[in-house]
Amino acid sequence: MIKKVALINPGRDERFAVQEPLHLGFIASYLLKNGIEVRIIDELAGQNVKEELLMFRPDLAGITATTALAPDAYRIADLCRWLGIRTVMGGVHASILPDEALAHVDMVVKGEGENALLKIISEDLRTGVIEEEYIKNLDEIPIPARQLMDMEFYVQAKDRIPESYLYFVPPKTRVAAILTSRGCPYDCIFCHNSWKGMPFRFNSPERVIEEIDVLVSKYQIKALFFIEDNLFVHRSRLKKICELLLERKYELVWGGNARVDNVDPEILALAKRAGCRQITFGFESGSQKILDILRKRTTVEQIVKAIRMTREAGLLVNGTFIIGNPEETVEDIRATQRLIRENPIDSVGICIATPFPGTELWNIAERQGAISKDLKWSDFTYDRIPIWVNNKMAPQEILRYFDETVHLARSKSTIGVRQILVSYLFRPGKVMAQMVKAVRYPGKLMTFLRRIRLK
Repeated sequence: MIKKVALINPGRDERFAVQEPLHLGFIASYLLKNGIEVRIIDELAGQNVKEELLMFRPDLAGITATTALAPDAYRIADLCRWLGIRTVMGGVHASILPDEALAHVDMVVKGEGENALLKIISEDLRTGVIEEEYIKNLDEIPIPARQLMDMEFYVQAKDRIPESYLYFVPPKTRVAAILTSRGCPYDCIFCHNSWKGMPFRFNSPERVIEEIDVLVSKYQIKALFFIEDNLFVHRSRLKKICELLLERKYELVWGGNARVDNVDPEILALAKRAGCRQITFGFESGSQKILDILRKRTTVEQIVKAIRMTREAGLLVNGTFIIGNPEETVEDIRATQRLIRENPIDSVGICIATPFPGTELWNIAERQGAISKDLKWSDFTYDRIPIWVNNKMAPQEILRYFDETVHLARSKSTIGVRQILVSYLFRPGKVMAQMVKAVRYPGKLMTFLRRIRLK
């Protein structure tokens, strides 16, 4: 009989520790609501998994797994089995490749975890792949159980990882992540949303404000980032959230993700009044041909217009682009570089096209015979080429243009110089120590430059 459940967040790379593990937090709060004793063990936050397991002695260990962290998840699963603990794995990677995961765990949850974990517990299941109905009304799930997390670790994300996407967050500011929707109504070929088969769902504005109230009162949060794919896609809901934030009169700044076809001057102005300071757009490319191949359903003209409107609203523009896409040529990459060079984008993130399992991009790679048996999941970090999906350019050529575009993005950014100055003012000892290391050890120079955001 299962009475105690440990939910484990794997990984030792601090780059992945920008935000608290909200998906585990939702599952934990749902289990607590149903009378189950739960503990979150967070390796990314520095906890020793073995020691925590030996102290808690759970009946079931639930481990989450993204693709890049799958090796860490399997390592922890093997440890749990060695300790005699029943194991279940969830998350995108295990959902897509359950047979691979079952080599390390007793059970795999395919899809959302809340109802599936309850079924495992109530029916005392021991093996197999479990898939349950998704929760249609997200307001039925209590706010994430952050009381089970090391929130003092996560609220310092901006200062721990200054090169993260939290450009709008001032130094020494307590920050938290918030997730208020699930799914996405779009079907870009590089995104996992295409496999889920679940409708786009969202919390009510009142439920969103309830969670923000807790973050402000209990954790003294001064900055928020909405981590869902498309905060601006449901206009009336976002408008109500902004109105409720204005009523609260919190001294709170926030950012979120948007598509270029979901913003307009009116909603941007309202968001700015309600505390928004940064919008992250997935621009992906400056080539219309590549946008169409990626199924973005946007145009280069919409990208340029969204940049202009966002800047005119007084908001920072953070844009991401992908290099090495299928059918991409040097001319297409030059179009992306021109878009970056000619438009007032405050910060730019450049990724290499990465075919994750379960995406259409992965299917393209399979049809091309590009998937090797020697794949290393830890290489799926957007700055390497684990799988080559571009049939127009050689891998080394793609890497060269990737580096060239990254250099352009850094030189173009309006944030980098400000950030190094602010970092020095608030943390001179740490910045100076990194400078000394960079001078003494040339191999550390690029790491130092990335950390201080010298662009």
